[in-house]
Amino acid sequence: MASSFISKVILKNKDVRYRAVITRSGRNIKSKTFRKRSDAKGWGIRYVLSLEKHEAKGIRECTVRFNDLVGEYMYQWAGKDHDRARLVHWWVAQFGSILLSDITTNLIRDKLKPHRSKSPATYNRYKATLSALFKFAIIQNDYVDDDQYYIVCNPCDEVRALPENNQRVRYLTDDEKVRLLKSANEIGGKFRIKLLLALTTGMRKGELDQLRWGDLDFERGLAELHDTKNGSPRHTPIPNTVMTEVKKYREVGNGLLFPSIADSEKKFDYRKQWLRCLKLAGITDFRWHDMRHDTASTLARDGRTLKEIAEILGHKSLASTNRYAHLCTEHKVQLLNDTMNKMIIF
Repeated sequence: MASSFISKVILKNKDVRYRAVITRSGRNIKSKTFRKRSDAKGWGIRYVLSLEKHEAKGIRECTVRFNDLVGEYMYQWAGKDHDRARLVHWWVAQFGSILLSDITTNLIRDKLKPHRSKSPATYNRYKATLSALFKFAIIQNDYVDDDQYYIVCNPCDEVRALPENNQRVRYLTDDEKVRLLKSANEIGGKFRIKLLLALTTGMRKGELDQLRWGDLDFERGLAELHDTKNGSPRHTPIPNTVMTEVKKYREVGNGLLFPSIADSEKKFDYRKQWLRCLKLAGITDFRWHDMRHDTASTLARDGRTLKEIAEILGHKSLASTNRYAHLCTEHKVQLLNDTMNKMIIF
């Protein structure tokens, strides 16, 4: 049975506050501070009545705090989103040790406001990450004892995702590609090798980060990718000219191709080199992932079919590859013109 009591609190500046404390089975389970005793008393009574109503309906009071939930979630998480940890810890900075039940839909919207000025995809990633945490919390209720209880509803369900345009295809012009390669040569080192692989194979950044020397077949010119976005391993061809450059850094063993200097089992972040490369090349509005689009666009403009492009990029269906269809069509138009214009003479 829950009950409440009021305690008087004197602050350092001598101001007086009144703290309403909710207890159950001799333990303090919640408290809130007010300027007026009447407000504290009213809140305590309402809270106890709410608890009794919930208990009558079989609804229990949440006892889990957000940072504890995050620790449990990250311990068991085995997904392939390499940015998940950063997004999760951003939410920890927002909510800290707040009880899960105190995180409302309006509070979430308020925390997400700064991201509305960014791309819809960025906003949606932050929202989706938090939603995944709450979904995990709801499931956890099936595996805990009577002293621990999470939540039964996901407050993110009422937060709308922003519409996204996933059909962006930014690829390099011939001149931009020459400038980018020239800048990469100036920077040199393994950054140059990683850029060459990204530009000529269409491998994702995460796939390159996880690539090990044992995954490369130097004789056949292939890279075996185990940790892919769609979960299916695949073999990616590497052009001979690029493989020749990779061989210059060949190492014995099965270490990462691009390891951190501090820890050989962690990836190296080439962000500074990448930004410098773009600046030297005078290229704007171009992301690392856009090199994957450039690979596909180059293949499409060279007359390769959508099925062939999908196989190289590792798309499970042609739906993701259809964004390059117009480039394939342009090639067919040019091919037909080149052939028929020679044949038809008026």
